[in-house]
Amino acid sequence: MRFPLHAGLGTCLGCYPLDGDVQSLVSQTAATYGKAFSYCLPATSSTSGFLTLGTPNDTSDFVTTPMLRVKDYLTFYNVLLQDIQVDGNLLGISPSVFAAGSLMDSGTRITTLPLEAYSALSSAFKASMTQYTEAPPWSVFDTCFDFTGVEEDNLTIPPVALVFDGGAIVDLDRSGIMDMSASCLAFYAATADYGSVIGNLQQRTVEVLHDVGQSVFGFRKGAC
Repeated sequence: MRFPLHAGLGTCLGCYPLDGDVQSLVSQTAATYGKAFSYCLPATSSTSGFLTLGTPNDTSDFVTTPMLRVKDYLTFYNVLLQDIQVDGNLLGISPSVFAAGSLMDSGTRITTLPLEAYSALSSAFKASMTQYTEAPPWSVFDTCFDFTGVEEDNLTIPPVALVFDGGAIVDLDRSGIMDMSASCLAFYAATADYGSVIGNLQQRTVEVLHDVGQSVFGFRKGAC
């Protein structure tokens, strides 16, 4: 069963009862849909996304990685990052940096990374953006640029990809790399009180499959 999602609703997908709790929609419809769902969050208000209950009929275009569940926190769906690519190059971050896992969350906007991983990403991203002047930090962001006089469509932004356990590589949509309202890289460092999260901005245009029954995440790029 598929439902349409528009940009305004997509950022509130986390408001739907899709968690792993026994009272959630996923659990209550398990007999019909097999404890699986997927969604695609649109990049702009002029495009549409979708929410689907059940596993897609064709999963051949998905790359997959194990889903991690914590016994005392079965409400949450977690994933294990292994590295990050910037402009096609692996940053060479030790997998141990990501050992605590990351929450896959459609209700959080911005991705947070362990400090060592964020620092490596920030440095590599700046090295690929030397044609632009760096700007002061803004709010939670500290990798920012001055794009004065440059149209957004004319910006040259290096591709960024997340590399997950098992080798699944997810290329981020351009809209999920920078927060253009702030002209900043749309990531920041996690804190001791707020761990690593894969936010909805980085999930844009990717169909994110949660196959809870099989404990697998799937990702299909360019789905909406």
